[in-house]
Amino acid sequence: KYCRYHRDHGHDTEECRQLKNQIEDLIRKGHLRKYVDRDAPQGRREQRREEAPRQQEEQQQQQPRGVIHTISGGVASGGDDSNARKAYGRQSLAMQQVPHSKRLRTGGDEEVISFSEADYEGVRLPHDDPVVVTLLVELFTMKRILIDNGSSADILYKHAFDQLRIPADQLKPVKTPLVGFAGLNLLEAIVSTRHLLMKFPTTFGVGEVRGDQEVARR
Repeated sequence: KYCRYHRDHGHDTEECRQLKNQIEDLIRKGHLRKYVDRDAPQGRREQRREEAPRQQEEQQQQQPRGVIHTISGGVASGGDDSNARKAYGRQSLAMQQVPHSKRLRTGGDEEVISFSEADYEGVRLPHDDPVVVTLLVELFTMKRILIDNGSSADILYKHAFDQLRIPADQLKPVKTPLVGFAGLNLLEAIVSTRHLLMKFPTTFGVGEVRGDQEVARR
């Protein structure tokens, strides 16, 4: 089964309730008048009128019943020092306009980072694979690097530092929970796990790093 509306497997397009609700909403707003059969039998019109209260009831049932905070402690950023964490927290309360990076402006036009059907090239669908890439770090080819948006723990084991020839005295212990190493926000990178692709702005346009699906599955 394949749904062309969601571009995913699991149900047929004709069975997609979300698509049907979207079409009904567009009809009510008057956007699809030329597609609506005004001469429809009375029974069909009555059926639609009967379905409307049921749809409203279903929408009401989907309203949240409460709030559950799953993260019980720790910090997102600010470092290991308590004063630095407090200063970082105060920054989030200050309503200030932050100028966006101009690095994307090439030739006077700003390039937009987007993903399309062409980005599925070489990707076997459907899949639930992580984005695993190979990068050149300190003139070493570093393999099996996991790219994520912060939902997973980024672990770099000691033998990786040993192979990078980074002495142990340059490693500093921290007491706060591990956030990550790369700083994806500073890189302005956007990751699409479905496309197994990461895109980021450069002075020459949009750069790409594609994940290795075979390595990810191994």
